[in-house]
Amino acid sequence: MDRSAFPHWTREKIRFQDIDRLGHVNNVAITIYAESGRVEFLDAVMPTALTAGNASIWVIARLDVQFRAQSHYPGTVEIGTRVLRIGNSSITLGQGLFVGDRCIATTESVVVLVDPDTGRGMTLPDEVREAARPLESAG
Repeated sequence: MDRSAFPHWTREKIRFQDIDRLGHVNNVAITIYAESGRVEFLDAVMPTALTAGNASIWVIARLDVQFRAQSHYPGTVEIGTRVLRIGNSSITLGQGLFVGDRCIATTESVVVLVDPDTGRGMTLPDEVREAARPLESAG
């Protein structure tokens, strides 16, 4: 996995609580790191849509995780995020999670912009498309 494929980056500390009984970073921690990257990315694209009570909110509809290498405490994880696809009401994100130069996991997720009153997907506003488009790269 090439780090240059990701235009947006987030950094997370590997916490002692993230390791399993064998001393490896637990699979649940990997999904939490990915969430941190996803949330920071979405905040950059549409900051008003991360909390309930606004006109719209992002909801994760699918998450696929590929575990690629072990990692350990202590350390840091860098989470690269890119747009794989811009849909009508959703954005498909690709992520690479790196410890140093080693890719420890990749994810693909679909996030849907939802109307909190109806619970249904809503068309992505033009400003979201315009903000997401420069962060799009070939999968």
